[in-house]
Amino acid sequence: MKHFFLSLITLLLCIVSKSYGQPKANDREWLNSMRTEHPRMFLTSEDIPQIQQTAATYGAATFNTFKKRIDKLIGKEIVFENELAKTGESTKNHNYGYRAAEAAMLWLITHEQKYLDFAKSMVCRTTDYYRLRVEHNLNIHWYAFTQIATLCAYDWIYNDLGIEERERIGSELYNAIYGVAWHGSGIRKKRYRENISGYQSGLYGASVLPWYIGITFYNDGIDDKECVNMLCKGYDLHQKTLEYRAELLGKNGGCTSGTVGYGLGAYPYAEYNFFYTFRSATGIDLTPQMGYMLGYLRYMDWIRLPGNREFGIGDSHHNNNKLPKEITPHIKEIANLFGACHPEILPFASNLLARYDNKNRQPGHMTFTPLLHRYDLDSDSNTEYVNRKSSYHFEQLGQIIMRSGINDDDTYAAFSTERTANTHQHFDINNFIIYKHGFRALDSGTRPYPGLHLSHYYARTVAHNCITIRMPGEKMPKYWGGAAPNENRKTPVPNDGGQCSNQKGKLLAYEEGFNHVYIASDATECYHEAKAELVLREFIWIKPDIFVIYDRVVSDKAEYPKRWLYHTAAEPRMRGKAEFEETSQGGKSICRTLLPKGAVIERVGGEGKQFWSDGKNWSLPDKLFTGKTFVSSDNPLLGQWRVEVSPQKEATHDHFLHIIQVGNKSLSALPKTKVKENNDSVTLTFKYDSRSYRLIFDKTNKFGCKISY
Repeated sequence: MKHFFLSLITLLLCIVSKSYGQPKANDREWLNSMRTEHPRMFLTSEDIPQIQQTAATYGAATFNTFKKRIDKLIGKEIVFENELAKTGESTKNHNYGYRAAEAAMLWLITHEQKYLDFAKSMVCRTTDYYRLRVEHNLNIHWYAFTQIATLCAYDWIYNDLGIEERERIGSELYNAIYGVAWHGSGIRKKRYRENISGYQSGLYGASVLPWYIGITFYNDGIDDKECVNMLCKGYDLHQKTLEYRAELLGKNGGCTSGTVGYGLGAYPYAEYNFFYTFRSATGIDLTPQMGYMLGYLRYMDWIRLPGNREFGIGDSHHNNNKLPKEITPHIKEIANLFGACHPEILPFASNLLARYDNKNRQPGHMTFTPLLHRYDLDSDSNTEYVNRKSSYHFEQLGQIIMRSGINDDDTYAAFSTERTANTHQHFDINNFIIYKHGFRALDSGTRPYPGLHLSHYYARTVAHNCITIRMPGEKMPKYWGGAAPNENRKTPVPNDGGQCSNQKGKLLAYEEGFNHVYIASDATECYHEAKAELVLREFIWIKPDIFVIYDRVVSDKAEYPKRWLYHTAAEPRMRGKAEFEETSQGGKSICRTLLPKGAVIERVGGEGKQFWSDGKNWSLPDKLFTGKTFVSSDNPLLGQWRVEVSPQKEATHDHFLHIIQVGNKSLSALPKTKVKENNDSVTLTFKYDSRSYRLIFDKTNKFGCKISY
C-alpha cells in the first residue's frame, strides 16, 4: 500500500520546481497559436468525445443535474425579476448565464435540438438583461463567473448559428459584456457593489472579463483589433496574478489569503479559468508555470477541523466556522489540471476528498467544469494517511497549525505570527486558537457588512487571544467596512489597547520536537512605539492536550494597563483565585495563571457585553446588505465571554505565564505545577502523561526556552 507521505514528498518537489518553463509577461508568441475556429472557451471540438464519455460515466451526476434543470425550464416562461434592482446580487437573474452554458453543454453532448434552441434563447435574454443594467449603470453581480458562462454558451453554439445570427447575437453580446468590463476613472461612474478586483485580490470581478471577451470574439470580425488588445491586457493581468500567488504560496504552500473564505473560496477560480482557456485557445499547457497551485492541497489538508470546520482566522464568518463549499471542487480541479503531469497527487487528492463529507460536495462556481475532468476522485481511496508531522508553518500566511491527528477527538491549534499575505487579516499577531471537541479558545466576533462591529471590534486585538496595553488617547487605525443604517458613520474607532499594525510581527523560533512544538514570536512593532518596548510570546504545545504560554511585556510607562486575553464560547467558571474552566460544545478547558503572582482575573461578557471594548458593546447589525437576517449575537462560536488577566501592581516589566489543558467534559484537573523565578529565568515543572516536564524560560535575552522531559 502506497503511503501518504510519499505523495507529500513529491508534492514538495513539485512546488519547489514551480519556476521551470515560466513565460514572461511581455511574451506575445502565444498569439500566433490562437485558434481561429470555435469552440475555444474551456474546450475544443477535439475534447467533445471525452466530455461525452465523462457524462456517461463518472460525470453522470453532473450531466443528469444539468439535464433535469434545463428540461424543467424548457417550455416555461423565463422571467427576469426586478431587473433594475440596486444590486444584481439581490436577485437570481445572473444565474441564467449558467443555464445558458449548461444548455449549450447538453447540446454538445446530445445534439438534441431543444438544447441548442434553449441555449440560443438564453444567450439572447441574458444579453438583454446585461444591456439594460449597463444602460442604468448597475452591476451584474459581485462575481464575473456567470458572464463568463454566457460567453461560453455563445462560443459553444457558434458553429450551429447562421451567419446573420452570429453577427446579430455576437455583436449584441459583445457590446453588452464590453459595457460591463469597460471601467475606470473618467470612463464611467463606478457602479454600486461593483467588484473590479485586481491581481492582489480575487481577480473575479470586471477586470477579468477582457481576457474572456477577447477569446470569444477573436478574429470574428466584430472588433478584431480591440479583441487582440483585450487578450494582451488580460494575459498580462493574469501573469501578474500568477506571479503574485506563486510568491505567496512559496515552497510550503498555503493560499492567497489567511482568511479561508477568500483564499479557498472564489479566489482560485481565476487560476483554473485562465488555465483552461489558455490551453483551449492556444493549445499551450501552463502546468510548468502553475505548479505552485499544488500547494493549495497541503493547506486544505492542514486547515480542516472536524466537521469540515476551520479556525476562523481573519474576516471569517463565525456563524458556524464551516469551510467554504468550494473546497471539494478545488480538490477536484487541481487534481484534474495537474494529474497528467503529476500523477502522484491523485491518491493524495482522493484521500483528502474522502475526509470531506458528502454534504460538502457542492458544484463550483463554473458548474460545467466537472464534465471536463478526466479523473474520478470519488472512488474509495486505498491510500493510508500517515500523520508524520504534528505542525506545519505556512510562512507567507503567518500561520503555524498544530494537530495531534486528523480525527474528531484530536487536538488542533493555530498560531498567528509574521506574515506576508495581509488581505482581510486582523490586528492579531501572537493570537492562538485551540480546538478540542469544539472551540476552547476562539476568535470572538464575526464579519457583518455593513456594521461597526467589523471595524470597531471584530478586527481589533481585543477580539483575539492576545495582549493589550492601553495608552490613554491612542488613536487606533481604521479598518475596512462601514456603518449599518442605524449607526453613526463618524463613530471613532475605540481604544482597545491593541495593535496598530497587523503585519510587523517577527517569528523568532519554531521547532517541533518529539513531544512538543515550540514557537517564539515578537509582536512589539505591531503596537504603538510610544507604549510598547517588548511584547514577546513563547507558545509551547505539549502533545496532545497541554499548552504553556509565556509572555514578556514591557511598556513605556508603568501606568499603562496590560491585559492577557482568553476568549470562550461559554461562561468561564472560577476555580479559586488563579484558575478557571469553561465547558461547551462537548469539550472543556482549564487554565491556570502562574504569573504574575496575585494576578487580577476578571470575566467580561454575557448578554449585552459579548463584544465589549472601550466602555461599549459593539453589537451586530440586525440585517445584512442583502436584507437577510444576520446571525444571532448569542451564537457560541462568536464568543460570549473572555477572561482578562492583569498584574496586581503597576510596573513597566510584566510576565504572564499560563498552563492550559483541553479535553472532553470529564476533564477534572490540571497537572500540579511548580514555578521557580529568579532574575534570569522562570522554571516551570509538572507531570503529564507519565512524563516529568521542565520548561526554563529566559527572562533577559530576546527569547529562549529549554524544554526537557
